[in-house]
Amino acid sequence: MQNPLDLETPQDQRDVLTDDERPLVDLLLERLERLVLEGDLKAGDRLKEKTLAAQWNVSRGPIREACRVLQEAGLVDILPNRGVVVRKVHLQDVLHEFDIRSALWRLAGREAAGNLSHRQMDELESLVEQMDQVIGVDDIDAYIALNTRFHDAIVMSTGNRPLIALQRRMFLQARLFRRQSLATESGLADRNEDHRHMLEAFRKGDGEAAGKLSEDHVLRSKARFLNNLNKADGPSLDYD
Repeated sequence: MQNPLDLETPQDQRDVLTDDERPLVDLLLERLERLVLEGDLKAGDRLKEKTLAAQWNVSRGPIREACRVLQEAGLVDILPNRGVVVRKVHLQDVLHEFDIRSALWRLAGREAAGNLSHRQMDELESLVEQMDQVIGVDDIDAYIALNTRFHDAIVMSTGNRPLIALQRRMFLQARLFRRQSLATESGLADRNEDHRHMLEAFRKGDGEAAGKLSEDHVLRSKARFLNNLNKADGPSLDYD
């Protein structure tokens, strides 16, 4: 694939977006996220704004704004004289992010237990059953999509806007290595069993148990991730 973006314009000289352009930023953000998160753009690659604007037939202002959002989410860095560069993932950062996510999920699980409706819990149960099915046929992409919906539904149910924003950022950062990690892991069934136990606590309205199960779910993912690092085909990271 041609390596997209040549950001000649400094970050502080952004275009002023019109009202019509602002919804376009969301679409471009989704496209750029996909390029990064699905591995079309690797760590250290530059996003070439001029090339992308021509390829997608849009002005450079919305692309520049979408890149700024990606920077805030931790997916890219904006560097002097280099422009927008896909972020390199460092091992210590990943481990710290697991710990932060585990703390966030203890809070999310506890708050969700008091907020989830019976209909929402039925939808979560359906997602767990669908994950069982795709695990059976080794469909990693389908599992990731369903898993994302499961966790998003829990966090959104809390109504805690700062928590929702933090979780969104941490989720995007985790996805820089998540797909490759899952592809080399044999523990998807164990992950989904965790989901089932979390759902049982939600149905009982037991916030403390739901919080502890949610926290442990992330910490077990951290343990599996570290185990995968010892495998030749495990996730590739900088070890700074």
